[in-house]
Amino acid sequence: MALSMDEQRMLAEIERRLTAEDPGLATKLASFRRPGPAGGLRSTRGKMVGTLCTIFLVAIIGLTVYAMIPFRAQGSKSPTSKPTASSQSVSASADQIVPASSTAPRP
Repeated sequence: MALSMDEQRMLAEIERRLTAEDPGLATKLASFRRPGPAGGLRSTRGKMVGTLCTIFLVAIIGLTVYAMIPFRAQGSKSPTSKPTASSQSVSASADQIVPASSTAPRP
Protein backbone atom coordinates (compact mmCIF):
# COMPACT_ATOMS: atom_id res chain seq x y z
CA MET A 1 0.00 0.00 0.00
CA ALA A 2 1.65 3.20 -1.19
CA LEU A 3 1.51 6.42 0.82
CA SER A 4 0.17 9.62 -0.67
CA MET A 5 2.48 12.59 -1.20
CA ASP A 6 1.07 14.36 1.88
CA GLU A 7 1.68 11.29 4.07
CA GLN A 8 5.24 10.90 2.79
CA ARG A 9 5.91 14.60 3.46
CA MET A 10 4.53 14.30 7.01
CA LEU A 11 6.67 11.23 7.73
CA ALA A 12 9.77 13.01 6.42
CA GLU A 13 9.02 15.99 8.71
CA ILE A 14 8.58 13.68 11.72
CA GLU A 15 11.89 11.99 10.89
CA ARG A 16 13.73 15.34 10.67
CA ARG A 17 12.31 16.49 14.02
CA LEU A 18 13.19 13.18 15.69
CA THR A 19 16.75 13.37 14.37
CA ALA A 20 17.10 16.93 15.67
CA GLU A 21 15.65 16.15 19.13
CA ASP A 22 17.32 12.77 19.82
CA PRO A 23 20.31 11.95 17.60
CA GLY A 24 21.10 8.74 19.55
CA LEU A 25 17.69 7.28 18.86
CA ALA A 26 17.93 8.34 15.24
CA THR A 27 21.26 6.50 14.94
CA LYS A 28 19.75 3.35 16.42
CA LEU A 29 16.76 3.52 14.13
CA ALA A 30 19.01 4.09 11.10
CA SER A 31 20.77 0.79 11.82
CA PHE A 32 17.56 -1.03 10.86
CA ARG A 33 18.00 0.14 7.30
CA ARG A 34 21.48 -1.36 6.90
CA PRO A 35 21.65 -5.05 6.09
CA GLY A 36 23.73 -6.98 8.58
CA PRO A 37 25.80 -10.10 7.98
CA ALA A 38 22.63 -12.15 7.56
CA GLY A 39 21.45 -9.79 4.84
CA GLY A 40 23.87 -11.39 2.39
CA LEU A 41 22.30 -14.79 2.95
CA ARG A 42 18.91 -13.49 1.86
CA SER A 43 20.13 -12.60 -1.60
CA THR A 44 19.99 -15.07 -4.48
CA ARG A 45 23.77 -15.31 -4.61
CA GLY A 46 23.96 -15.99 -0.87
CA LYS A 47 21.35 -18.72 -1.12
CA MET A 48 23.21 -20.39 -3.98
CA VAL A 49 26.51 -20.30 -2.11
CA GLY A 50 24.84 -21.72 0.99
CA THR A 51 23.22 -24.49 -1.03
CA LEU A 52 26.50 -25.42 -2.72
CA CYS A 53 28.33 -25.48 0.63
CA THR A 54 25.64 -27.75 2.09
CA ILE A 55 25.81 -30.13 -0.88
CA PHE A 56 29.61 -30.20 -0.65
CA LEU A 57 29.50 -30.93 3.09
CA VAL A 58 26.96 -33.76 2.66
CA ALA A 59 29.07 -35.25 -0.16
CA ILE A 60 32.24 -35.18 1.97
CA ILE A 61 30.45 -36.84 4.90
CA GLY A 62 28.97 -39.48 2.59
CA LEU A 63 32.33 -40.25 1.00
CA THR A 64 33.98 -40.50 4.42
CA VAL A 65 31.35 -42.95 5.65
CA TYR A 66 31.62 -44.95 2.42
CA ALA A 67 35.42 -45.09 2.75
CA MET A 68 35.18 -46.31 6.37
CA ILE A 69 32.84 -49.26 5.61
CA PRO A 70 35.66 -51.74 4.76
CA PHE A 71 37.44 -50.94 8.03
CA ARG A 72 34.28 -51.53 10.03
CA ALA A 73 33.66 -54.88 8.30
CA GLN A 74 37.19 -56.10 9.13
CA GLY A 75 36.87 -55.20 12.79
CA SER A 76 33.57 -57.03 13.29
CA LYS A 77 34.70 -60.40 11.87
CA SER A 78 34.93 -63.12 14.51
CA PRO A 79 37.47 -65.94 14.21
CA THR A 80 35.86 -69.09 12.82
CA SER A 81 38.86 -71.37 13.30
CA LYS A 82 39.37 -73.64 16.31
CA PRO A 83 41.24 -72.23 19.27
CA THR A 84 44.98 -72.71 19.07
CA ALA A 85 47.12 -74.53 21.59
CA SER A 86 48.41 -71.29 23.06
CA SER A 87 44.91 -70.03 23.81
CA GLN A 88 44.00 -73.40 25.39
CA SER A 89 47.05 -73.29 27.67
CA VAL A 90 46.22 -69.75 28.76
CA SER A 91 42.68 -70.74 29.70
CA ALA A 92 43.90 -73.88 31.50
CA SER A 93 46.47 -71.94 33.50
CA ALA A 94 43.84 -69.37 34.43
CA ASP A 95 41.71 -72.15 35.97
CA GLN A 96 44.62 -73.28 38.15
CA ILE A 97 45.26 -69.88 39.71
CA VAL A 98 44.29 -69.82 43.41
CA PRO A 99 43.80 -66.50 45.16
CA ALA A 100 46.58 -65.76 47.67
CA SER A 101 44.16 -64.83 50.45
CA SER A 102 42.65 -68.35 50.59
CA THR A 103 46.02 -70.14 51.07
CA ALA A 104 47.50 -67.86 53.72
CA PRO A 105 46.80 -68.92 57.35
CA ARG A 106 44.96 -66.42 59.47
CA PRO A 107 46.40 -65.46 62.89
